[in-house]
Amino acid sequence: MTRRRLTRGPGSDEGSILVLSAFLIVLLFAAVAFAVDIASKSQDRADLWASSDAAALAGASILPDDPVGAKAEALKFALANDPGLAGKVDATFRCVVGDRDGNGLPDPLDVPLSCNPGPPPPAAPTLSGFVCADGVCAAPCDPDLGHRCNTIVLETEKTTEFSFAPVIGIDSGDTKVISAACRGICAGALTDPVDLIMIIDRTGSMGKGSKMSNARNAALAVLDFFDPSLQHVGVAFLPAADPFNLCASNADQTSGGRWLAVGLSSDYKNAPLDVDFDLDGVNDLTSTSRLVRTIRCSTPSGWTNLGSPINDTAYGMPDALRELTTNGRPGVKKGIIMLSDGEANRPLNRPDACLYAANMAQNAKNAGVEVFTIGFGVVGLTCKDPFETAASPYLNRQVSRLLADMASNNADDNCAAPVIENTDGDNFFCEPSGGSLAEVFLAAAAQLAGGSQLIQLPPGA
Repeated sequence: MTRRRLTRGPGSDEGSILVLSAFLIVLLFAAVAFAVDIASKSQDRADLWASSDAAALAGASILPDDPVGAKAEALKFALANDPGLAGKVDATFRCVVGDRDGNGLPDPLDVPLSCNPGPPPPAAPTLSGFVCADGVCAAPCDPDLGHRCNTIVLETEKTTEFSFAPVIGIDSGDTKVISAACRGICAGALTDPVDLIMIIDRTGSMGKGSKMSNARNAALAVLDFFDPSLQHVGVAFLPAADPFNLCASNADQTSGGRWLAVGLSSDYKNAPLDVDFDLDGVNDLTSTSRLVRTIRCSTPSGWTNLGSPINDTAYGMPDALRELTTNGRPGVKKGIIMLSDGEANRPLNRPDACLYAANMAQNAKNAGVEVFTIGFGVVGLTCKDPFETAASPYLNRQVSRLLADMASNNADDNCAAPVIENTDGDNFFCEPSGGSLAEVFLAAAAQLAGGSQLIQLPPGA
């Protein structure tokens, strides 16, 4: 039997190569299609993040006062950047506060001063519903239920239409991002640069009990929370004092004293940090700072002139407004926080001490300075100084009303219910005792310097 040997001709190999080549070309095309479309989706995702973050920041800028406006502003900003997002942006709110001691619970003094995820005062604030991680706590917050919210969360979705992938059955890809922006303290550092003068009442009535000590610690708490590279701070007192020897001398305005004790400074956290003002075992400030030394050694004495420390048109001595407008940084937000526990009864050469105080505060506001006032146990006090005239608009009116009028963005003077007054979003605060005066100071400072900032919510919040 003859055996025939089977052999392959050249045509057989060429056919196999063509089939393999065609297959590889398809794979290569698919890979190119994936690469191009994935790059397109990645770019869309980056654009979506930028748009969503910017929209969240825009909305947060008017929290917590106007949640309806915050949502509208965020949606408007998102659609202005990308009209294709219509119907694909979902806005919700959170209350974000700190967990500075790391115990897994929100710091109770942040609620309701920063935000309140429960019913409005006089109902007691609730600390339930918070999720905490890495020093930040967040809880769902619903303005429609009366909650006070400081954070807006945008969940934004976008569909990327693919150009090449449809040949292999993939027409599009969805991208979803979540952006959260908060305004105020937000459990972290304040972000806006400001020039701030704190005006502290050190009149004789502040010597009762621990009032002066509480006022000093409240001012130091602001320095502790501020960043000297961003926030420059000075201090003024009423009555006037010797700015070079405040601890030993109480020179009044007629004998060389000044309202402005220390001008705008940024040295309050220069090394070494060797002042533990709140006795928590951690050094917070530096004793070599003249600003820190002056606040720490201020002592009570004298009469109450609420107007001249702001703008001294009566005696012409250095004051807060002159310091802010002369030595303040161009383009930087400027503010005054004034604390007082009594009615105005000076200057002697003016017929209406309370009206004079209101006018001096108005001068500051007219100059673009944001004014905050804190009434320290002023319930029941009235503008009844013997130098008030019958024609005075403040004669026999509550001091709380005067202080509210002196503040920017004032709404009312409800010091009979300080928890309500201190969380209503205006620039007037009241405190019946010294227990939480530092937190009231910080709330005022946060409104001035807080701005809006992007934040990372704790997982599950």
